[in-house]
Amino acid sequence: MITSIDRVTSTETQLSSQISDEVEFLSTTLSLLRDSEEISNDEFLEAGSIQGGLNLLSAMITNGAKTDELEVQISSLKQRAQSICEKHPKLDEKIESKR
Repeated sequence: MITSIDRVTSTETQLSSQISDEVEFLSTTLSLLRDSEEISNDEFLEAGSIQGGLNLLSAMITNGAKTDELEVQISSLKQRAQSICEKHPKLDEKIESKR
């Protein structure tokens, strides 16, 4: 999850299409991991909040949000993802193993 956020926010210009692709990857991957019981339902739900936050970020970009508003959303997402990764240390690794 933190890797997903870093992938789409590491450049000066965030593109809505890149973020949408990452949201789709997360959606598919999280479902696969939950269905195969590699992650718990709690991990699935918590990671889903990051997916939703990325969706919001994509919509903000599409609607022409100001840079400072985007930065606030990105910062919030990174903090939330970091907190989830601390609570579920192997979650990011499991997600990235499906890339």
